[in-house]
Amino acid sequence: MKLKKFTGLLLCAALALSMAACKFTTPAVVMTVEGEDIPAGLYLMYQYQAYSSAKSKLEDKSAKVLKSEIEGVKAEEWIHNETVASAKRYVWVEKAFAEAGLTFTEEEQASIDSQLDAIWANNEALLAANGIGRENYRRFYECEAKYEKLLAEYQDGESDKITDAEAKKYMDETYSRIQTLVLPTTDADSAALPGEKLEELNVLAAQLADDLNAGGSMDELGPETLEKAFEICGREYAEDTASSYMSKSFLTAESTSYSEEFVQGVVAAEVGAAGVYDGYSVPMIYQKIANYEDNDDFTANYKTTILSEITSAAFSDKVEEETAAYAVTEDVSAVKTYSPSKIRESV
Repeated sequence: MKLKKFTGLLLCAALALSMAACKFTTPAVVMTVEGEDIPAGLYLMYQYQAYSSAKSKLEDKSAKVLKSEIEGVKAEEWIHNETVASAKRYVWVEKAFAEAGLTFTEEEQASIDSQLDAIWANNEALLAANGIGRENYRRFYECEAKYEKLLAEYQDGESDKITDAEAKKYMDETYSRIQTLVLPTTDADSAALPGEKLEELNVLAAQLADDLNAGGSMDELGPETLEKAFEICGREYAEDTASSYMSKSFLTAESTSYSEEFVQGVVAAEVGAAGVYDGYSVPMIYQKIANYEDNDDFTANYKTTILSEITSAAFSDKVEEETAAYAVTEDVSAVKTYSPSKIRESV
């Protein structure tokens, strides 16, 4: 009996040594796109990028990414779909760049190498912990540079086809501009105002909003209101004070700098509409204003950016349309091995 037990222990030990001698390897290729291999490291880089994008879309920033839904889809499925889309885009870019006969100049390549070195030096530990090696990170980074060069070539041929009327229409449908005035809530010694003084400021803010809705201009009425607010606060007002309390900014329907209700209200409002924003601890009066003052203002300050946005979106749509039919063959076992549940956000 003892001999059998001893023999069994020897067999177990021999098996353990044999297992230890084996090299357990993870899949080197996760999928093919149009017959092109997508290495594990590149796949993991795109997956990490998709995971980060999913996290940024969470309304509840404390929620667990993989236990959430992104745009109505389970997060893990959404991340996988985005990863595959990025892999398809990678194959398209590499092919298009070569077919266009494009190359990087020595200066461009030197800049790419320098930036890549800096990024890698700052993020090597985290990237390595997520299975992303330097060579595959280089593939990822250079692909982005190639995409930008292809985009520039596309924009050179398309921007001139867009009329000013089309560009202005895009701007007005995409952006809403507001002018704001924030009232102070402290006295000359920076001490918080008592309740009755704060109420006076709230009344002042509401009156300004009413005057603006009646056709008034923030440029004219804002400084007058601010001067009255300084009197309430017991502070000294100077001619250049208004520039520190008034500002102009652009919003889109996706802006997160204010509450969603406020943003959607501004987007839907007509130019000239005004109100008091209640999302801050201080009174903020706002008025929706025109996106540009006149044609000269549009041409000098916004046209180039707007044309770039329009053509960038069109190019992105072109790439997405052309890659939609790409043949993708996934290694199911590899996809399971590289589950997003294994992603590390820090080291």
